Amino acid sequence: MSGPVSPSTANIDARQVDAGALDARLGALKSERDAKVRAEATRTAGTAMGLGLKIGVELVASVIVCAAIGYALDKYAFHSRPIGMIVGLFVGFAAGLRNVFRSARSTAEKWNSALAADGKPLPSVPDDPEDD
Repeated sequence: MSGPVSPSTANIDARQVDAGALDARLGALKSERDAKVRAEATRTAGTAMGLGLKIGVELVASVIVCAAIGYALDKYAFHSRPIGMIVGLFVGFAAGLRNVFRSARSTAEKWNSALAADGKPLPSVPDDPEDD
């Protein structure tokens, strides 16, 4: 037979039970969140080939559109044949590169968040020994 339980002992036992339940619930929520992050990264990242095609099309499309705008300005507005198209090519190339870098950064952030959710270390690039 055990004796009467003091109020302080009952509070400690209740807190231990609550802490255990809280830890279990927290672990379940973390694993659920990590699964969502991995699923999102997998769904949005697609395949490497798809990503490469997307980046290539963005670059080519921006160059073509800006060159066409430059050509149209040359032909109909300024009557200065090659200058507008050449400027349009350079502007299109710069805009395309900007889109490529933005897309690559976004994809890298998604993949890094998926790696972090898996508990894997993020890939690192070794430092160049000549820089020291």
